[in-house]
Amino acid sequence: MSIKKLSVVAATVMTAIIGGCAVSNAYSEDKNLDYTVQQVFKTAATLKDYNNIPRSIAHGKTDWRFVNYRDWTSGFWSGILWYAYEYTQEEQWKAKADSFSRALFPLLDSSAIDHDLGFQVFCSIGNGYRLTGNPEYKRILLRAADTLSKLYNPKVGTILSWPRQVPGADYPLRHNTIMDNMINLELLFWASKNGGDKHLYDIAVKHAETTMNNHFRPDYTSYHVVVYDTATGKKVKGITHQGYSDSSMWARGQS
Repeated sequence: MSIKKLSVVAATVMTAIIGGCAVSNAYSEDKNLDYTVQQVFKTAATLKDYNNIPRSIAHGKTDWRFVNYRDWTSGFWSGILWYAYEYTQEEQWKAKADSFSRALFPLLDSSAIDHDLGFQVFCSIGNGYRLTGNPEYKRILLRAADTLSKLYNPKVGTILSWPRQVPGADYPLRHNTIMDNMINLELLFWASKNGGDKHLYDIAVKHAETTMNNHFRPDYTSYHVVVYDTATGKKVKGITHQGYSDSSMWARGQS
């Protein structure tokens, strides 16, 4: 989605939340985007290299917390830079976005360590390809889709989220899938339509169908994590890893 479209969506949602108040004159799309670019400029000026990627600022703090390319949020910063380039058309943002996107290329030098590969590369390199058509970006995206697909278990019908020990998930005896994984399917759908194998599309659809069948309670609230029997594919239990309790609604997943 383009930065202009995102801005319009945000404005529409805010109007609905306020309840139809007369906000159209107060909201300026360009003014808000200009402010955003100024904030991006301030952050970019503090960065010394491409190995320190800004993630968040803790409550009460003023300094960024930095992560490396392996962090699940690593693609968001370069995605923001690509949006800054899309809006301003200034070459400085294109150059910075390209550099931080390339810092993520080593993700494809090994097997996926979790399902977040979609977050990492599609927000960043995906936007880069959308805006530039750079064939190198396309090759990386297709490789990433193939790498992500290796986490798929056909007996379960979902992509493994965490190929590592997580409390309650019982890995490697059992297969875990979290609701957040749904967002990573976009990479597989895109790849299947842009030179990748059709099985990527089939994996994404099956993952979505399996999630729809198993991730919701009778009252339609969602689990954070569903644990499956690796061998039989049957659902074992629904749990939470970050929420209040195993029986509470997983708010981020619900949204």
